[in-house]
Amino acid sequence: MKDIRRCKICGCFTEELCHCKKKTTLFLDGRRRLKLSKLISGLLRHYPEQIGVKLSKDGYVSISDLVRGIREKWKNKHLYQWVSKEHIIALAQLDPKGRFEIKDDKIRASYGHSIQVSVEREPDRKVKTLYHGTSESFLESIMKEGLKPMKRQWVHLTSSFDDAVNVGRRKGGRTVVLVINAEKLRKKGIEVYKAGKNVYLVKKVLPDCIEKVVRV
Repeated sequence: MKDIRRCKICGCFTEELCHCKKKTTLFLDGRRRLKLSKLISGLLRHYPEQIGVKLSKDGYVSISDLVRGIREKWKNKHLYQWVSKEHIIALAQLDPKGRFEIKDDKIRASYGHSIQVSVEREPDRKVKTLYHGTSESFLESIMKEGLKPMKRQWVHLTSSFDDAVNVGRRKGGRTVVLVINAEKLRKKGIEVYKAGKNVYLVKKVLPDCIEKVVRV
């Protein structure tokens, strides 16, 4: 990931070398940013109890409590003594996929939960085509049964073909991208919700809503 930098003039976080016509200063290097992003995603989506915090019904936790838990109770806490509230805020503000939301000094994961939280969203009516990247080894069962949430609350789709390719590559084997008709999902009574910059959520995808399979 790119380094996070800070503007000397306005104080905002940025990935740019210059802001307000002045050179920015390094705030969080890309290596630490990636490690912290993965840790925060895991804690807010799957295992907050491992640092002794409890999420609200809608998935929020105090940023201060999150920092304290990481620094005092995380199993590898010695690697994260540098983490501050500002690091969490900078990470959330500049996340390329919109994985996090901040409200009133609290933070939550925008999507991807395996634990039970209730995030209110308005159904999306605009997107027409969505994509899902996976391994060809799963293709036969998907074409018979469709896509299901499995261990998560939702099936994750994306409006970006390239993002779908990247997700599929993480599954191993030959990558395939499913092209999904969002309008057909809606006609089948399956609501589509936007959760991140390119991320969309549905409860399931029926086989006949998959228009095409692209082998990468």
